[in-house]
Amino acid sequence: DPKARRGLRAFLSDWLHLGELDRVNRDAMLFPGYGPDLAAAAREETLRTATWIAFDEDRDFRDILTSRDTFVNRRLASVYRVQFPQRAMEGEGDVFARVTFAEGDLRRGLLGQASTLLLHAHPTSTSPTLRGKFIREALLCSPIPMPPVELNTAVPEPSETLRTLRERLAAHNTVPRCASCHRLTDPLGLTLESFDAIGRSRRTDNGVPIDTSGELDGRRFADARALAQTLHDDPAVSRCLVQTAYRFAQGREDADGELGEIRRLHGRFRAEGYRWRALMLELVTGEAFRVTRVIPMAQGGAP
Repeated sequence: DPKARRGLRAFLSDWLHLGELDRVNRDAMLFPGYGPDLAAAAREETLRTATWIAFDEDRDFRDILTSRDTFVNRRLASVYRVQFPQRAMEGEGDVFARVTFAEGDLRRGLLGQASTLLLHAHPTSTSPTLRGKFIREALLCSPIPMPPVELNTAVPEPSETLRTLRERLAAHNTVPRCASCHRLTDPLGLTLESFDAIGRSRRTDNGVPIDTSGELDGRRFADARALAQTLHDDPAVSRCLVQTAYRFAQGREDADGELGEIRRLHGRFRAEGYRWRALMLELVTGEAFRVTRVIPMAQGGAP
């Protein structure tokens, strides 16, 4: 049913906060080529790529994290520095076409798409903290607490001894109250420093080669490609996806008593090769989706 594709696009927009791309801005002096057209194209890229994987390919939905294939228009092709297909150039209007990044390209899946890189950055710079927070919260369902209001969250400015953002964050994290959260986010987000605040690839930060190494709960990786594969293979990510889809379908947060149903759905999702279509079918035919339970009133309680 065509509604299924529209439903997936709605889920992705909600899960990844793609509507917030309309409010993204960038410093015009630092990013003179940035404009609302790039944000709109970035949103459509994410929606098209995930829908293609889920419905046209009907393959492992976790591949949204690792796929070398994506859908770009001319605007995105210029940002990613890839050749826009000649056949698509002959079309009219804002045409999107599928392209495949080279094997050696660090750009992979969702974390290499402009939508993610734009949403989780500052107007003048990248933000490993915001990008790592996105991975923890959206992909691992592990909320990061807000910093105390009285805490100074400013990162030191660049200097002769603190040239890269990695070095500046390390200095900032010498404050114990800062380090407690930053140690959860920054080792993930720093791996994405190979992409600037509008999603372009880069090799240096302030003239210094970028160190893209990172770690996730003791698992170390060298670059964004390895991070994407680590997340792809992590059971916590697929469990989080199932839980998020369950909440979206129910239109509410899940209750403690529904954990068993979420576990069941995750088991079926895994058994069916992590296919989105199979997950949706299992979800909407399950008893938890079809049946409303009445909670008995305590004796003498109000109706």
